Amino acid sequence: MGKLFFYTPDGEPSHCSAASIASANKNTIWTAGHCVHLGDGSGDAGWMTHFMYVPGYRDGAEPLGVWSGARTFVASAWTQDMDWEEADMAAIVLNPRLDGNLEDVVGFAFGYTFAENATDYANTAMLGYPVEGYQRTDLNGERLMYCVGDTTDASFLNPFDDRLKMDCDMGKGASGGPLVWGPENDPRIVGASSHHEADKDTLQRVSDDHFSSEHGSYAAAVINSANNA
Repeated sequence: MGKLFFYTPDGEPSHCSAASIASANKNTIWTAGHCVHLGDGSGDAGWMTHFMYVPGYRDGAEPLGVWSGARTFVASAWTQDMDWEEADMAAIVLNPRLDGNLEDVVGFAFGYTFAENATDYANTAMLGYPVEGYQRTDLNGERLMYCVGDTTDASFLNPFDDRLKMDCDMGKGASGGPLVWGPENDPRIVGASSHHEADKDTLQRVSDDHFSSEHGSYAAAVINSANNA
């Protein structure tokens, strides 16, 4: 796990969360689509820039150094249509360093399970660096936080909505952090922290429900593109 720093299209510094993911190049991280592109159909004008990934970040410390972004991969369903249900995920291939690839230096990368209509995962961990949270004022984005629980189908009434939902009070800053499921010797990414419910008028968060886009065919296409880069 690590913290992902970047600049928004209007030049403002920002950050999200990300994680090393198993890849052919051993230099890939997984995050949210909205941490890479605005998703507003603006094309090249919507990309975030100057990505810097800091694995193991804590209170300003960079125990494993800093890695710069080389190439980004995200579904057009996000960049063009802001599809929160199926496409808010992205892969960033990092530049290798003189001391090796990310996976070699860090010593680990999460595996992944990307499957259509898969929403229910027991004992799942959501990790991230939140600066805001539901009914919390003690978060500043400087330490890795996590929630553990079961994910469920976000909408039983809509068969086309296969977002993953779990109870988690993390908010802004945790975006892009992985949802990790599986045995201790084979933890796998099954989602990425994406969004929460807010009141239409006040825009205030209304519950601790936290959502990930479905990680199905779009997620598989994104990681396959990164593997072929």
